[in-house]
Amino acid sequence: MTPQTFGQQLRRHREKRRITLREIASQTKVSAGLFESLENGECVRWPGGIYGRGFVRAYATAVGLDPEQVVAIFSDCYPQFALEVPEEPAPEAPEPPQTMLARLKGAVAAWFRVLADTRR
Repeated sequence: MTPQTFGQQLRRHREKRRITLREIASQTKVSAGLFESLENGECVRWPGGIYGRGFVRAYATAVGLDPEQVVAIFSDCYPQFALEVPEEPAPEAPEPPQTMLARLKGAVAAWFRVLADTRR
């Protein structure tokens, strides 16, 4: 499906339900101009990331369509708005093994803490 046919289908559904772009804009707090560009298949200047998908989800809900299905089609038509898969975090480097002196310092410090606790 092309962006233009997707937008035309949205417009037809909205008009069939007799809902104006102004009503949707008022309900969603998103400008009617953005929704008009969606219906015209011209979303290339929309804000990126989750905002574009959120606007489509709001439009779909306002006109009575399944928002997840509409967002999926929108993402197909506009790949730049597709869900971004977060990268796997890099594995942490293992800590270097402690030297014998570092272990001895830790043991002595722990021993002094135990002594201080027992004297209270």
